[in-house]
Amino acid sequence: MTTPSRGGDRSAIQIAGGIRERTLAALGEPPTTAVLHQIADEIHLCCPRLTRFKCLRLAYGWTVEEAIERFHAMCDREQIKRRGLTERSWREWEAGARPDRDYTDLLCRLFETGPVQLGFARDYTPPEMRGPETWRRRTAPDLISAAAREASEHAERVETSEIGDSALERLRTQVIWLSRRYVWEAPLPLFVEMRALQEQTRRALERRVHPAQAGELFFLAGTLCGLMANASMDMGRRVPADDLARAAWTYGRIAGHRALMGWARGMQASVALWDRRYEDAAGYAADGLTHLHRGQGGARLHMLRARAGAMLGRTREAEDDLLKAADAREAGTGDELHDGFAGEFAFRPAKHAYYTAVTHLHLGQAGRAIEQARAALGLYAREDRQNRSYGCEAMAGAHLAVAHLMEDDPGGAEQALTPLLALPPERRIDSLAETLQVTRPMVRGELAERLEAFCATGLPQSAARALPEAASGTPSGAPGGEGDPR
Repeated sequence: MTTPSRGGDRSAIQIAGGIRERTLAALGEPPTTAVLHQIADEIHLCCPRLTRFKCLRLAYGWTVEEAIERFHAMCDREQIKRRGLTERSWREWEAGARPDRDYTDLLCRLFETGPVQLGFARDYTPPEMRGPETWRRRTAPDLISAAAREASEHAERVETSEIGDSALERLRTQVIWLSRRYVWEAPLPLFVEMRALQEQTRRALERRVHPAQAGELFFLAGTLCGLMANASMDMGRRVPADDLARAAWTYGRIAGHRALMGWARGMQASVALWDRRYEDAAGYAADGLTHLHRGQGGARLHMLRARAGAMLGRTREAEDDLLKAADAREAGTGDELHDGFAGEFAFRPAKHAYYTAVTHLHLGQAGRAIEQARAALGLYAREDRQNRSYGCEAMAGAHLAVAHLMEDDPGGAEQALTPLLALPPERRIDSLAETLQVTRPMVRGELAERLEAFCATGLPQSAARALPEAASGTPSGAPGGEGDPR
């Protein structure tokens, strides 16, 4: 005897419930026994693996426990001695077992039918002598018509989206513009814009939209979470940054957007690097490479894994990732996020050189770090405004200063530090101050005093004053985690 699987059984019960609800809603009055039996026949037609006995119970809308209660109530009402009917016996009959003659008679009374209709006996009447199968002839076409009508009505409802194409296009353009502005504008005002736009995107998702529009909205929600994660890092808020990066990954997974998933894992790796969780950073970067291994995105992930490997003392692995990053950049054909949206999502050659300098610095190779940092600064100097990231350019200068100090060259360090000290407080990102802290014990005189004042007043302090609510929780816009998309 074969019984339906648990998953199939749940599906059949849902179908049965839908048939019953639809029939009763159309009826507008309590169902007769004949109607309930018609419902049972329709359930069996749609779910032939269910026994007729079970179809009848589902047609009546009873659970097994309720059916047994009804059975005992019938015995009391008709002054029949109660039987010791158990849930186990009932379920065995629903699975295909047959009750004895006494129970068969009582079950026929309960459902007001015969053993053939319950599936407990076979009908050997020749077809030509049977009554016309009026219900089956009537129901099968009606079932098809009903299915066609329901599909048509649903298509009409969803045909008109509550989100117009122009509104979605405008939202996408705003996100792209935010990504590109982030390269040259101060983070704090942009974060406020991101948060408002994220709320707008979430509200749009709560309205009636086409599946393709939903995918686009989930993607845009993810990119906004990514930008907010980056801004949170720059403002010195690593825990919210990690939450937002994870939310970006979740939205990317829902949208099926591999480039966003890879970028988000890279953001988590970056947070982990600054949080000194180097094994986590390597793991996030490795996972990101399973989604994105070519182009700018693949190069970035290899570079992040190289930096983590260098901090863990895995010289060979770090140097291998440096080579793989260069290969990934050459092999890539571009993607919507890194090459299309670009801006903060881009990983251009200047940033690649800056990351290479950081990796060599962590490997103790100060000379090569100086070479790559200077290359990065040269590339940034030749970039147009839209691609010249002041934050990454400043970080390249800070690491150049550290490398010069490692080479016992305070003059070179001072030369690298001087232009950084002109940055206004609202552009002094948290990672810049943390990097410059390394140089403070190694410089003397007026430069040391200027460095101390520089590190004491920056973007994290401005953000703490402007966004006091940030001290108590995650910025708005982050789902709870990978399995809870809102």
